[in-house]
Amino acid sequence: MVRAHAYPVLAAVSSLSLLSITVLLIPQAVKAHRYNRCIDAQITMRVGINPKGGTAAGKMNYLKAVEHCEGF
Repeated sequence: MVRAHAYPVLAAVSSLSLLSITVLLIPQAVKAHRYNRCIDAQITMRVGINPKGGTAAGKMNYLKAVEHCEGF
């Protein structure tokens, strides 16, 4: 009797836990998406102003874009 009810109960619990994990990850995904859009927009603007600044990580335009998007 216990085994007959264990599978549906465990399936329901695991489904609910996966659904709750998904819901909890939505704000983090939205924040990362907005941050990436901010970096892309800032790099595009800064390349227009300073084309020699570079867009690779560690270069001036990229560093200034990160500084702006992180609020410093």
